[in-house]
Amino acid sequence: IGCGWAARSLYEPAFRFLEKGELIAVMDVVPSRAKHLKELYGAKKYYTRLKEIANDDEIDAVVVLTPPHKHLEPVIVAAEAGKHVYCEKPMAPTIKEADIMIDACRRNRVKLMIAFMKRFNRSFREVKSLIDKGELGQVFELRAIWDNARVGKSSPDQYRLKLYSGGGFLQEDGSHALDVCRWWLGDVEEVSAYISIIAPDRHETEDLACVVMKHRSGAVSTLHITMLTHMIGQETYTVFGTEGTLEMKWIYHSSRSPEPAIIKLHRNSREIIDLTLKASWNPLDELRENWQYLAELEHFCECIIEDKTPYCTGEDGRAVVELVNAAYLSAWKGVKVRLPLKEVPDFKEFFKELRAKSPWSLGDKEWYSWY
Repeated sequence: IGCGWAARSLYEPAFRFLEKGELIAVMDVVPSRAKHLKELYGAKKYYTRLKEIANDDEIDAVVVLTPPHKHLEPVIVAAEAGKHVYCEKPMAPTIKEADIMIDACRRNRVKLMIAFMKRFNRSFREVKSLIDKGELGQVFELRAIWDNARVGKSSPDQYRLKLYSGGGFLQEDGSHALDVCRWWLGDVEEVSAYISIIAPDRHETEDLACVVMKHRSGAVSTLHITMLTHMIGQETYTVFGTEGTLEMKWIYHSSRSPEPAIIKLHRNSREIIDLTLKASWNPLDELRENWQYLAELEHFCECIIEDKTPYCTGEDGRAVVELVNAAYLSAWKGVKVRLPLKEVPDFKEFFKELRAKSPWSLGDKEWYSWY
């Protein structure tokens, strides 16, 4: 459901090589998009209305790839039709919508999986394993940095910076990093944030954010995220423990392939151990074996077939929505926010104030580096 950029690029290898499920139909409100994707994927049918998906008894589950502010309706329609739901992140702009989605799936006894694909990336899973095995000792800090360049009308994802989306770059791409922080370090109990709009003349929501989170374990994680870098986009994660410090760097020119991230473990300020995973010499084999979007779709199908709980549940998706909302509230009010969240920020007023306060302007400058 949703035949835009994500469906045409990120998920193309996933549907091509999927073994535990069969693609029956594609759906988009724009008929030309739906028809194009049907032909690209070799699907049996294409639809332009959710009702058609709901009434098709051949369909057991749906994959929701619409923008986040358009997730609610297809999830509810699918759940009420008894179809299992795989929904891209971020789950929703608000906790209220996330709760409605969770309730709809629970009442209709269908699976709900939120697509945090980094949980299925083998480099990220390797770091998670090292942490869980105690290779770093007691982990007390995680620093995440997410740099990207998406400036200008030619960038294909400008909807991410529109007010109707309910949030900007922190909500969209930052959701991945926030989930990684929670996945590696555990639940969060307190959030504080600084958020800004560097290009108020063209962006309606945040394009820069700094978030600090205190976890229940006592560990601290930070996320610095911007879409205004002039460098090639990259992510870096540095994990600090009593027995070692681990660095992981993921460069965006490789993010559309399963090429592993660079992983290095530092000990005693002298020893550096290269833990970077090796890629197959055959790109097609690498896609079949390690493409993160394929891995999560196979897992989703397996959960349905074997009646298992998905690795990324609706509650996991809701937790990240809460972190984003808490960061917005913290930045708006200038306070630390304790979880669970008891107040929802006024998004329109918050972003209106950010634009009014911003002293910057990019004028006609335009550049972006896409995955």
